[in-house]
Order: sequence, then structure tokens, then C-alpha cells
Amino acid sequence: MPLPPEPTTDRSRYPAHPRQVGIARKRAEGVAARWGADQRTVDSVASVLAELVANAVIHACAPRGHEVGVTLRLLDNYLRIEVRDADPAPLAPCAEPSEQADLQHLADNGRGLLLVDQLCDGRWGSADEVIGKTVWAEVPLRRAAENSAQEPLATEPDPDLCQWIKAP
Repeated sequence: MPLPPEPTTDRSRYPAHPRQVGIARKRAEGVAARWGADQRTVDSVASVLAELVANAVIHACAPRGHEVGVTLRLLDNYLRIEVRDADPAPLAPCAEPSEQADLQHLADNGRGLLLVDQLCDGRWGSADEVIGKTVWAEVPLRRAAENSAQEPLATEPDPDLCQWIKAP
């Protein structure tokens, strides 16, 4: 008798506490690897998920006792990350800095959604829920088997991405 297909959705809940970000990240790494993602995709999924969970914990879950819901979905060409929180406030827009004051602010914080945008090729957003919101992002899926015969990854970082995440 054949085995049932492996699930393509993984759901978990975490207390709204900063220590939970690393736990959620580790789980996402394991799930993405189990679904056959290459290391670059696993790293991107982990980074995006950590940023979205941290944002939910820090900005959206002020009253302790709240939880953050995380869903990972394996799609044909993407690995979708969904992070739910109970805060009804809409997600703050991701804007490029235009003045020196903005650059100083980005040196301290605020670069996370710019990183999410880069890692997801702009495929992310938010949706209002009955209670709170869901912030979602879709990381392009590269399978480990597809990359075994390809050239190694470039060692130089993307200069367009680096200009936003380097401190002035």
C-alpha cells in the first residue's frame, strides 16, 4: 500500500515573546528542507519568517498572552509564509528612505520589510482578518535536486540589497 502524500501545509502557534522567533525560525528551516528546498531557499524562508514573526511580536502583540500563528504552504513555485496576529492595525507601508533622518532610522531598525521584499521578489502583503491580520510572503522555491548540477552560488552580495541594509 503506498504511503499517503506528505502534507504541504505546516501550522504552528507561538507565544508572543521575542524568544519564540528563533524557535519558529528553526521549525521553518526543518519544514522547508523536508519539502526539498535547496539551502538558499531554506535560508530565505528562515529569514523572512523570522522578520515577520519578530514584527508581530514586537509591534502587534503588546499585551502578553497573545499568540502568533504561523502557516507554511508548499506551492508549485513558491513557499508561502503566513504570520497571523491579533492587532487590527494595518501593516505599515514599506518605504524607501529619502532623507538623512530616514537613513539614520534605518541604521537602527526598519530594514526588515525591505529585506522581505527583496527575498520574495515583491510577493508579499497583508490581509485583514476578523480579529487582527495576516502578513504573508512567498519565497521563490528552488529544489535541492535542481541545483545539484548547477554552478555554485555567487559569493558577492546583491549591491542593490546591500545599499538598504548597510548602516551609514
